[in-house]
Amino acid sequence: MNENLTLNLIAALEIKREDEQKFKELSNLVFPPLARETAWTLTSLWIAPEENSSSLKVQNQWQTNAESTAVVESELNRAMEKLIQTLPNYQQNLEMLDTLIDQESIYYATSYTI
Repeated sequence: MNENLTLNLIAALEIKREDEQKFKELSNLVFPPLARETAWTLTSLWIAPEENSSSLKVQNQWQTNAESTAVVESELNRAMEKLIQTLPNYQQNLEMLDTLIDQESIYYATSYTI
């Protein structure tokens, strides 16, 4: 077993099914620069929706390099502030992405592989 003590930041999201394409478009503008700035890896999991469901569930799992939530939050805030200051429309894209999210829960987890 290979244990990884660095934290994963997991954002569990729920969006309207009708907003899926717009969410993906904005995600492609917001998340790659954030991943580069933080040097974190993003895995986005789209949970298969029930056929009659009007919403979609997404889990964005960021593999960080930090071992404490305080460091994760500090790195995230620093990166976002820098991107807002240096990339045109980054804050606007971030805000538009946020308006598409109906529910959001944040979790921290460690992992191991076998």
